Amino acid sequence: MRKLTRSPLILILTLLLLAASGCQSTRTPAGAETLTATPSPTITPTPTNTPTFTPTHTSTPAFTITSPPTSTPTMTATPFRILSPTPIPSQAPLRPAVLFPLQDNFGITIDWSYIHVTHVGYNDRGEVNDLWAFMAFQLLDRGIHQRNFRFQGETITVYYLNVAHAFGDEPLPMQLVLGGTPGENVPISVIPAGGTAYAQVAIRDGSTYFSPRIAHREANRAFDERDEAYPFLFLHELEALLPELPDELILLANHPILVPRNDWPQVKLDMERVSFLAARYQPFFELDPYDRIVDQSAFAYALRDHIFGREAVPAGIYAFSSRNLIIITGQ
Repeated sequence: MRKLTRSPLILILTLLLLAASGCQSTRTPAGAETLTATPSPTITPTPTNTPTFTPTHTSTPAFTITSPPTSTPTMTATPFRILSPTPIPSQAPLRPAVLFPLQDNFGITIDWSYIHVTHVGYNDRGEVNDLWAFMAFQLLDRGIHQRNFRFQGETITVYYLNVAHAFGDEPLPMQLVLGGTPGENVPISVIPAGGTAYAQVAIRDGSTYFSPRIAHREANRAFDERDEAYPFLFLHELEALLPELPDELILLANHPILVPRNDWPQVKLDMERVSFLAARYQPFFELDPYDRIVDQSAFAYALRDHIFGREAVPAGIYAFSSRNLIIITGQ
């Protein structure tokens, strides 16, 4: 009985031993290192507060077109580059000429606003670039006045008449240039003989037939072909004559206003050689600091626009010149 009871116990122990040996068979052989994957700490990204750039509306200026400089000159108060601070005083008292009825051969009344084109030419763009005209003036006194201007490093005395011309409703005081001579404040009585000493002057009465174009043609003939009706007077002779003329008096002066650009070198040469031409051309040309012709003067262009477009001439001190001077007196 005791023997039978011990047998089941032995059997149970045997089973337990077998189970333990089965578990050991799965162990790693001695000396082998078992690498066990150790989980590394995972870094969880922490969201950072990144600034967000919000696009702002930038006002971009619109593309603008800059107009190129135009050839239209700016009007200046005086067309003269260099003037005396004041004209040289004259003893001639104020004595404005009196207008009287007079017409040209076209039946146009000659008054203080009278202008008649005696020659006109055009460039290849159809622009007026060659212009002569007779202009009528009111003589304001009976003296010949002087002013100085610098040209080519020398002083030239300019001789002119105090006159007025009506570009609108009221006459505008002007200077009517007769000529000039080298030197400063040179009295008329000591002007050297030559081209600087005289002006071409015709004196007529109100009954005389006047054709501006015929007068232009005849007065500008070659020297040996000129009519005796357009003689040359020395300036001292004209100075003595002016006080003797009646109150009823109209001056008519003819001169180039615009000159073709191709002729500017000749104009510059004439101005350098002859002082009275320098004096007469000066009001119509713009000179740079080196006395080179850069353009026609603002007054020359304003006068062109007034003749062909009836545009107003801004107030200022202006000068016209006399290539041919006609004095017509009342009957």
